[in-house]
Amino acid sequence: MRSGCRPADVLDMEHDRRDNPWERIAAGLDEALDDARRLAGPSPSPKSASTANKLLDLLARARSEVHARELEASVASARAQRLQSELETQQRRADTLVRIGKAINVVRRLDALLQLIVDLSVEAAGAERGLIVVPDPGGGQKEYSAGANIDPGLVTRPEFAVSRSIIERVFKEGVPLVTTDAQNDPQVDASPSIRSLHIRSINCVPIVGKAGTIGVIYVDSRIRTDNLFQHDPELLATIADQAAVAIDNARLYDDWNRNFEDLSNIKAQTDEILESIASGVIMLDANDSIAQFNRAAEITFGLSASTLEGRHARILNSWLPGFTTLLEQYKSLPDGRAEVELRGTHFVRGPIVLQATFLRVHSLTGEGVGTAVVLNDLTARRTLEAENKAQIEHSEKVARSFERYLAPHVVSELLLDPDNVPLGGTRLTATMLFADIRGFTELSERLMPEEVVEMLNRYLAPTVDVVLANLGLLDKYYGDGIMAVFGAPRPAADDTNRAVLAARQILEQVELLNAQPGVSWPLSVSIGLATGDVVAGNIGSERRLEYTVVGSAVNLAQRLQSIAEPNQILADARTYEKVRDQVAATRRQARIKGRAGLTTVYVLHG
Repeated sequence: MRSGCRPADVLDMEHDRRDNPWERIAAGLDEALDDARRLAGPSPSPKSASTANKLLDLLARARSEVHARELEASVASARAQRLQSELETQQRRADTLVRIGKAINVVRRLDALLQLIVDLSVEAAGAERGLIVVPDPGGGQKEYSAGANIDPGLVTRPEFAVSRSIIERVFKEGVPLVTTDAQNDPQVDASPSIRSLHIRSINCVPIVGKAGTIGVIYVDSRIRTDNLFQHDPELLATIADQAAVAIDNARLYDDWNRNFEDLSNIKAQTDEILESIASGVIMLDANDSIAQFNRAAEITFGLSASTLEGRHARILNSWLPGFTTLLEQYKSLPDGRAEVELRGTHFVRGPIVLQATFLRVHSLTGEGVGTAVVLNDLTARRTLEAENKAQIEHSEKVARSFERYLAPHVVSELLLDPDNVPLGGTRLTATMLFADIRGFTELSERLMPEEVVEMLNRYLAPTVDVVLANLGLLDKYYGDGIMAVFGAPRPAADDTNRAVLAARQILEQVELLNAQPGVSWPLSVSIGLATGDVVAGNIGSERRLEYTVVGSAVNLAQRLQSIAEPNQILADARTYEKVRDQVAATRRQARIKGRAGLTTVYVLHG
């Protein structure tokens, strides 16, 4: 009955229904339906009955439509709640990723970055433990790793073998492995270590960079199963994507930092080297500005580096005229190296001579190719060389003067070692040549002394030239004659041939002298040749020495000259035997002073 008392739960239900619009409408229809049934009563009139039935039918259909709308509203409400939950999950993920992204993108050191990534991964995934492993990108044995609630060193221990195999598999295949029931999951090799540690949830994802998989993030949980592994398995993969970018950036930063340190060390070492070497060094950058001017260069020019560094190389033209022109010429060379001698000016000392070497070098800052100019001060060396050259020229003049009085080899030995002039001689085989003007005594009595000297010099000059041209040694002058030796101080196989050739050329020179115009007194010369063993060396005393030869061949050559007829060459048998195939000769017998009987001699013909 409507006026009767109702239970409390029924009253609460009606209260809830009134709070819902569709419930209030349904409640109103229920009341209207009850009223319509009461109107119909047990015995209504036909007309009332028909009206009541229509009303009942309308109310029933309205009630059914209300229930249908109520069901649709319930479905829409459930969908709205699900969308709200997903929106909250996505918002939570976005907030987490933004926070993680901000955190890891401000860390530059790789070891600190890895530790931060693994800590944030464990927190975001609601895991208990975590590990990040990044192998050496260079293929070495070094491995970069960090752990959260776990020591990275445990990875190599037996109790971590399964987790290690999961990490290696994910790194190799590049495919994530996610499970919330590691005890029964067939994709996990559930060894006793998994069971003993009660590991339930595992999430292992690859870190994929530009060059492929560069590492792995691993997290697990031994207790909780209602964590984010189950509801948001893609969160850790998204964190891994962010980590890949951050790790690549950290590596680039580390590489840049190492390169910067290397360049700084190289520059420091270069500066130390430049300051320690004795050569002046000027470093020019790609724009030909002076980047460095070492201490030796300061000494070379008498200038301070502070006044030149940072300025264009053209300023050096003031102390090295034409420097920039040479610099441009050097830059056009393909081999990148040039060496030239320059004359410049020291700020205090005045003129200097420098050897400049231009070298192509790469700028330490990486900004193009520069130039290194190495300068060696040659001023003192060139001065010494000039003095030495003058001394040598003076010595040569002295030597040539002494050679007019002494044998050339004696002069050479004296110049090399003035104190080493021993007395004594060496036994050797040589050919002697004596040449004398016939009738000179009569001529000297007829001519003035000055005329005699002039005639002798006119004859002796070409005669000596012939001897020297044939590598003979002019031993001495004696009056109007000369003595020459072929074979001393160093014997040769053709000594006799050269002596015979010299004798013949002396006669030719005499003919040329006699054929000159204005010759009032024609000359004639007799020549004697003899070959034999002699002793050649320094003879005399410590105060006065003379290099000469002593032996019977010397005496024989002189005596052959004395019996030779004018313009005749007379040789002994030993000399003839050595040249018999080269010259014609007439054999004669002659009486030689100091020898018993007759001696065979040969008149050599042209």
